[in-house]
Formats: sequence, structure tokens, C-alpha cells
Amino acid sequence: MNNAARLVIFAIIVGGLAVLAFFKLKSNQEKVEAKVYKRDSDASVLIQTDTLKLSPFNYEITYLGSFAPNREAIIASEASGRVVQVGVEEGSFVSAGQLIAQLDTDILKNQLKIAENNLSLAEKTAQRMNNAGSTLTEVQVDNANSQVVSLKLQIELLKKQISMATIKAPFSGIITSKYFEIGSLEGPGAQMAVITDINTLKLEINVPEKEITKFKSGMKLNIRTDVYPEHIYIGTVGVVASKTDATKNYTVKILVSNSSSYPLKAGMYGTVSQINNTSLKSISIPRTSLVGSNKNPEVYVVKNGIAKRQSIELGESNKDRLQVTHGLNENDIIAVGGLVNLTDGIKVTIAEN
Repeated sequence: MNNAARLVIFAIIVGGLAVLAFFKLKSNQEKVEAKVYKRDSDASVLIQTDTLKLSPFNYEITYLGSFAPNREAIIASEASGRVVQVGVEEGSFVSAGQLIAQLDTDILKNQLKIAENNLSLAEKTAQRMNNAGSTLTEVQVDNANSQVVSLKLQIELLKKQISMATIKAPFSGIITSKYFEIGSLEGPGAQMAVITDINTLKLEINVPEKEITKFKSGMKLNIRTDVYPEHIYIGTVGVVASKTDATKNYTVKILVSNSSSYPLKAGMYGTVSQINNTSLKSISIPRTSLVGSNKNPEVYVVKNGIAKRQSIELGESNKDRLQVTHGLNENDIIAVGGLVNLTDGIKVTIAEN
């Protein structure tokens, strides 16, 4: 057999195999397609629906804020001297009037004793001169009385300086910073410590213009925190700002009594919730009826037994429902259950309640 005959036989064999492979693949495809579920175009999907009505829509507004100390002050020295006694440590609680630091007052106390002795002598001298009658000139008597007045003023000044050397807490709180030690030399204006009062805290929240009228001084509000989610704090509105900040919001400061069982710290976050009770009627839908994305919300509107996807615009929301500002009308019927089998334009059957 020559080469030409061999090539013809090889071509026939390859062609035959190709034809067999084609019919085998086509047969397999038909089997797979036969197993794939195909919805009957005449069949309908069973769904639950809701007929929309205009009604008041109440929703909860939540404001996030951070707790700030009710009071905080830098304690500074008013006198000069060396620290001879330390009354606090960083992190310790102090009561109003408790000793923070004592500066050396030995020299001042000695000066006070000298001035008091001089005053005693001056008072006796002035008394004798006042009783001497015409034997002394008026100038001599005035000088004696003036010496008494000067010594009294000097004594008052020394007592004030001694008092200023005793540095005390201006109010109850926690020493959050301490800048001195025993033996350190302090001067007037030197920062000694920082005291922070967190027995009461201020929760500061930002409220937009359209909602600021809901807050009145003295009103009570419920406050929650992530630290103690099971506990509710009761706050009292203290200050409502009279002008907006740079973001066109108003600052509202809410006073909250700290709790020994659920202690708060400055800088923690808290949330305030308010129920907006409005008489304005609007359309709202159940959350279960929403399809599409958050940016492009949609619902299925049912008309004449056909479900059609409808784009909508949302307003406020509460736990169960969403306010619709555009895209739906009163008496529209929307699908709220059985959505998993819905497609645009599909026939539907409404389940009986």
C-alpha cells in the first residue's frame, strides 16, 4: 500500500472519530438540559402582600456623643517655697478642701510672731499716747495709731501668705496628673496637679437644626453605652447651644450621674435615643419587602397578578418599617413574603391570610 492510500484511510478514521465525539457531546448536553428545572411560564408564584396606607410614622433617632468631666481644673501654686508635705498621689480620690501639698512656711510663721509682738507693743503705746491728753502733739498720736494699723495689715498679709502655701483641692475629684514631689521647689503659678470631677459627667452630642427643638433644658433622657449595654443611665439636659458649630449642628450637653456599679470614664461613648412622634402621615413598608441594594432600594409591586420591580426612595426608619418618600402610592400592593422566587414580570398568586 502506497503512502497516498495510507493518508486517505487515516483521514477517514479521524473524521469518523470526530463525528462520534460530536454526537456524544450533543447527547450529554440534551441529558443535562433535561435535568435542569425550567419554570412553567404559565405557573404563578405564591406570595404574601401588603396594601399600603397613609399613617403616622414614628421613628427613633440616635445621637452618639462622648462623656466629658463635669469639672476639671489645674491646681497651681500661689506662693513660693519647698514642698514639705505631699497629700495626694496620681489616681487618688480627694474631697473638697483636702490637702494637695504643703510648702515650707517656717520663715513666714516667724515673721508673723514678730509682727504680732510688735502689734501688742504698738497698741499699748498708742493707748498711752491717746490718754496722755495735751502733753503730746496730734502728729505723735496719729503716728502711734498709724503704726497699729500698719502692723495689723502686715499680720493679715503674712497669714494670707501662709494660707496660700497650703494647697488644697477646690472640689472633690480624682488627681489625674501630679507634677511635684517632696522637696521640690515651687513658685507662684507653677502647675502642681490636675483634678477631674467625674461624679457627674457631661455627654456632649451634636444635633442638626431640624431636630434641636426636641431638646429642652431639664428634660430627662435615656443613655446607653457599649461598655454596659444592659444598663440605662438617666441624663438631664443641661445646656442647649444657642448657635451652630462649623458643621451647622448644635451642641447639647447632658448631665449624667456616675454609677458605682457601672462606673463611666471621661472619653467613653454614649448614645441618646429619641422617639419622633409625628402626626404627618406617610407611606411605609415592612423591612421584609425590600429588595435591591441600600443605594438602589426596590420592591415588587403587584398589579393584575403580575409582580413588577419598582425603584423607591427611602426616608426615616424604625425597628420594623421603612418610610417611603417617592416611588409608591397609597393602596399600592407590594410583596412582603415569598420574594425568593420572584422575578420581574412573573405571575403571582396572593396567599390568603
